[in-house]
Amino acid sequence: MRLRAVLFDLDGTLLDRRETFRCHLELQVARLAELFAPAGAVDIDRMIAIDDNGNCPRADFYRKIEVEFGLAPGASSRLLADFEAQFPERCIPAANLYATLEALRSAQLRLGLITNGRRSVPGRKVDGLGIRRFLDVVLISESIGVRKPDPRIFAEALAQLGISPASAVYVGDNPEVDIVGAKRSGLLAVWKRDRYWAEPQDVDWVIDDLGELLPLMAEASFHG
Repeated sequence: MRLRAVLFDLDGTLLDRRETFRCHLELQVARLAELFAPAGAVDIDRMIAIDDNGNCPRADFYRKIEVEFGLAPGASSRLLADFEAQFPERCIPAANLYATLEALRSAQLRLGLITNGRRSVPGRKVDGLGIRRFLDVVLISESIGVRKPDPRIFAEALAQLGISPASAVYVGDNPEVDIVGAKRSGLLAVWKRDRYWAEPQDVDWVIDDLGELLPLMAEASFHG
């Protein structure tokens, strides 16, 4: 079957999430310097490690920062409120993001985004990257009421596009959430390699760069 759509994860796939979060932390430390004064020099790399690639919930993350860096009691609440208001101040795109989306659109493929998160922050990331113009559907888990890898969120995206699972590809970096979710939902799956995770067992293609997608999609359509 000819491929008709490519769906994407957001963090770690279209957005360079690590560098975007690092930028936020650097700006936050500067913006709220009085909170960090008791810590002296602030180790951003240690903060990145505590974040655990986004797996540490924000409230827990800032509570750990408060304790580990010896900040005043209640500092975590101010830091969390600042995060909610400001993040992301700057969105750093994955390499070859815009050229790839342009090429896929030119190849008459429909494009979509499925991401876990609350309505506000992922939406700000999409707008910060300036990619809504490329996307036919944007699904954020809080708005749908289910999260990846639940097949229902994939099914909703396909329904909005009016296409079958077999004619769609999902691209993501998280083996459990993205690749397992896509495969369970009947989509082809592309893993964007990430040193944080081991390579998934059941995956159709592995890429290191978004620029590899167009020839893969052309080959899949030809053989389909």
